[in-house]
Amino acid sequence: MAEPNPKHLASDSPARKHPIAIILVCILVVAGLVVGETYAKPYLSDFYHQVLGNAQTAPTTQAASATDTSTDQTATDQATAEGEGEAVEEPAPEPEPPAQPVTIEAMMIGDVLMHDRLVYSGARDDGSFNYDFLFEHIKPYIDAAEIRILNQETVMGLPEAGYSMTNGGMGPIMNSPTALADSEMRFGFNFILNAHNHVYDQGYDGLAHEMDYWKQKYPTVPILGVDNPHRAEGDMSQNLVDNVCLYEKDGFKIAFLNHTYDTNEHPNYETDSKFCSYLTEEKIRADVQKARDAGVDLIVACPHWGQQYTTETSEEENTFSKLYTDLGVDLIFGCHPHILQRCEMLRNAQGHKTVCFFSMGNYVASLMSPECLIGGIARATFVKEADGTAHVAAASLVPTVICNTDGPNMTAFPILDYTWDIAAMNDSGMTPDGAQAWCSEVFGPNYDPATGVYTQDMNAEGRLV
Repeated sequence: MAEPNPKHLASDSPARKHPIAIILVCILVVAGLVVGETYAKPYLSDFYHQVLGNAQTAPTTQAASATDTSTDQTATDQATAEGEGEAVEEPAPEPEPPAQPVTIEAMMIGDVLMHDRLVYSGARDDGSFNYDFLFEHIKPYIDAAEIRILNQETVMGLPEAGYSMTNGGMGPIMNSPTALADSEMRFGFNFILNAHNHVYDQGYDGLAHEMDYWKQKYPTVPILGVDNPHRAEGDMSQNLVDNVCLYEKDGFKIAFLNHTYDTNEHPNYETDSKFCSYLTEEKIRADVQKARDAGVDLIVACPHWGQQYTTETSEEENTFSKLYTDLGVDLIFGCHPHILQRCEMLRNAQGHKTVCFFSMGNYVASLMSPECLIGGIARATFVKEADGTAHVAAASLVPTVICNTDGPNMTAFPILDYTWDIAAMNDSGMTPDGAQAWCSEVFGPNYDPATGVYTQDMNAEGRLV
């Protein structure tokens, strides 16, 4: 075989035959590489910025963030210098979403006054008690609110004291089973008012027994207006005498205060005010100031006050409603008179307005005149606007009627659900028409019998107090 002839290969190569064509091809290849480098780099740089701007870090993002950013900057500078591309800018940060109003719905029922007939309507054959029947007819109104207040005007004291009402020095002495608390919790009440005139009916031991039960079974539920007389040293978890109750949602903070005009029993006059909040000017001013110091947006007061069994407001109610209004309290949920009283817009000298429900009557009770078996579910809408201002946006009341009988029908019905059939079981003789007429008399033209709702005019000028 002949040896390869390098000379022959050289003489037959295309480069020797077409030198000009080869030179042109090389020029085109080099030009193509330059053009490709100019446009590809800015595109890749844009891609990396998009990934890095993503809030969720992905593997691609991690790889991109590890890349030497000087390479991209060099390519961008080169493209700009050659006039073949544009510099890539970082995308502007996403704007903060605008602040939104925060709304809180609240409701409160009147006095839960556990007379003997009510206590034993909840008795079961096995010796236990169950009071679910007291609340089942108002469940939609409870569920519609996130703040659900109940005025529990009966202490849940020691069982050995018995549950029959007896006579005391300043009125009846009452006692209720702790099963009442269980039913209240099953139906979703989350604020329990306990500053009332029956709080010491079973002495300090009775109040401590109730407070221990709340702490053991429902430790997150605030029991307003009282402290546990037997609490451990340093345990302030149940002390809502020296501390105010605060509720906060999305930066909207509301304070709730609870005070009582007096207590029927006084275990020890020197120390009674340590475990129960009394309705005094000094105490009210101090609690309002504590709420202000806590940075609240609104204040709701729940006083236990007034003259029993009259629709006319007492001197006490007028005096303290003026004080609350002067101090800038926004809403008053009043109780204790055991009868419905009017709702009214009040106004202080500085123009601040306070919605005042003077009395919501009895939610459940017995031994009362027919008119005292009508109570109400008060409702309020609280709003904190986007600019930070807060106000009571709406207020209304749905009357309820107690069917005074025995067993599970011994309960309250919203007024439109109080039918003639239910009235036939009611020992009080209150008819649906009579209940409607009574509510119209108490509330005036702002009560609508067709809807069964009293609506407070939030644009009312308000009565100067």
